[in-house]
Amino acid sequence: GWWFGWGQFIAGLYWIGVAFTVDAKTHALLMPLPILVLPAFLAIVSGCATLVTHMSGAKSLARVFILSGAWIAFEYVRGVIFTGFAWNTIGYSWSGILPVLQSTAFIGVYGLTLLTVFLSSLPALFGEAETSRRTASLSLIITVGLFAILYGIGIARIPATAVKTFEDATLRIVQPNIPQKDKWKHDLLLEHLRKTVALSLTDDGTSLPRYFIWPETAVPYYLTTTKPLQKELAQIIPPGGAIVTGAPRRDPVVRQYWNSLQVLGETGEILDVYDKQHLVPYGEYMPLRSLMAATGLSKIIPALDQMSDFATPDGSAKKVISIPGLPPARALICYEIVFPWEIAPDTAFSWILNITNDGWFGTTSGPYQHFAMTRTRAVEQGVAVVRAANTGISAIIDPYGRVPQELALNETGFIDGDLPLPIPERTLYAQYGETIPVALMIAFIGFGIGLRRRPPKNTRLSS
Repeated sequence: GWWFGWGQFIAGLYWIGVAFTVDAKTHALLMPLPILVLPAFLAIVSGCATLVTHMSGAKSLARVFILSGAWIAFEYVRGVIFTGFAWNTIGYSWSGILPVLQSTAFIGVYGLTLLTVFLSSLPALFGEAETSRRTASLSLIITVGLFAILYGIGIARIPATAVKTFEDATLRIVQPNIPQKDKWKHDLLLEHLRKTVALSLTDDGTSLPRYFIWPETAVPYYLTTTKPLQKELAQIIPPGGAIVTGAPRRDPVVRQYWNSLQVLGETGEILDVYDKQHLVPYGEYMPLRSLMAATGLSKIIPALDQMSDFATPDGSAKKVISIPGLPPARALICYEIVFPWEIAPDTAFSWILNITNDGWFGTTSGPYQHFAMTRTRAVEQGVAVVRAANTGISAIIDPYGRVPQELALNETGFIDGDLPLPIPERTLYAQYGETIPVALMIAFIGFGIGLRRRPPKNTRLSS
């Protein structure tokens, strides 16, 4: 199980190492950490799942049930331990098959992962002497039939026509496509901002949309405390509209910094702010900084101690933002959107706004994986997702996961579109969240234990 996980995570997360080449002089020597060491650590999850299955002593179909349940249990551990890394759970392998992905509206991606692990494990029964060929065949046929039913339900669920949109909610999503190696060069900051403004004002033969959506840190200045810049940017905002942009935020009194999403109104005032709440370890803050200093590790590897830490908002910080003329939106910055259980706050929302900068990861599978997970959140919650990414993939995703408009990776440009309405009623998953996949997980483990205690009726003689 550990070897399987190590290979899975090396293949699925190699792109993290690309980020270490942006400033290769400082970070290149650390590349083995994300490419080999991190996958080795994450592989403990699948190793534990197979260890538990082995220790249960289960055989035949009971073993498949227990493995599937244990796999999900430890996937939840991976999603929360050390702030969590809920990336690339196996259910996302269906992200390109939209009808099957519709099942996440009922059981979430972890429920779909459970069924996928179960289906993928069933062929092993044909190699077991303890299992009759009839049992193995029937189990596989029933499970394949289940996925055929899910596919049929998904086709029936997806409407034949486009989703209706909110009135007067025209958006322009801007993708400036600024290379990460140039992103924070001091002499280029103003040029980057001017490029984003120019794309926002590009005349495509129609009137400008009311709202400009810019990516994470598209404004490379402290916008909330720079009044002249607020006034300057407000001049390009159409009447009744707003600029919604990522920008760092600071408190000049306590000297704290936040990775923020900010809403700038036409009067030049900041109307609302969302501060990123789930920060990336080693990317946005340094865990155990005091321990590193005490042990001398920061002296051995100076690059680990050269970054500034963003602050984490307290638990009462708002999650839903207000944009004048638009319905409330659940704001998420970068990889916050990969945690499905963090999406639904107490305050209602009608759409999800995700701003990100995947420029760190170049032309790799990383940005595509991130987009697949973003798409799944739309289906789970039954709301549209509007995504603005610096280098792509930017898109408007409807509540069924369809992508009527997108900008490809490494493309410079913008998308003009309307904001799709949510589905009429909240999805089952949106109402009950992880209660459903957790209940399925417990049921699978319980059923496996029950089967384990029953003596096998039919077996095949080993050769």
